[in-house]
Amino acid sequence: MNELQSPTLRLATGDDWDAIRLLLHESGLPVDDLGPDKLDGFIIAGDGDDLVGLIGLQVFGTTGLLRSLVVARPVRRSGLGGKLVAALESAAQAAGICDLWLLTNDAERFFGRLGFVIARRDEAPDSIRDTEEFRDLCPDTAFLMVKTLDH
Repeated sequence: MNELQSPTLRLATGDDWDAIRLLLHESGLPVDDLGPDKLDGFIIAGDGDDLVGLIGLQVFGTTGLLRSLVVARPVRRSGLGGKLVAALESAAQAAGICDLWLLTNDAERFFGRLGFVIARRDEAPDSIRDTEEFRDLCPDTAFLMVKTLDH
C-alpha cells in the first residue's frame, strides 16, 4: 500500500471483522465491545484489497456516537479521515440524528476543525453515558466532543 488511490467507501459486514479488528488494534482503539455481529453503522474504506480506514456510528434515537475513526498509518494525512467523517455525518443526518458525540484521547484538534466542540462529561446525554465506550473503554481523560448536525 504505497499511494492511496480513490478509496471505496462501503458498509462493513461481518466478513470484514478480522481486518477491522487488526486496524483498530494497530491504532490502539478499543475492540472489546465489537465483533463480527456488531458492525451495524460502520463504514470502511478500501484501497484494492486493503482496509485503509474505518468509522462507526451508534444510533440512540436522535443522538449518535461517532466511534472508532481510524486511518491506516501509510495513508494518514491523505484526507481520508475527513471523507469518512463526512460520510458518517451524511448517514447520521439520514437517520435523523441531531447531535453527534465522540470521545477521543488525542484527535481533538482534528475534530475541532470539522466543527466538533469539547463538552463536559456531565453534559453527555444518558444514552451516551450508558455506552461501554463512555463508561469503561475510554479513560476519564478522553475529550468528549459534540456537533449539532444541520437538517
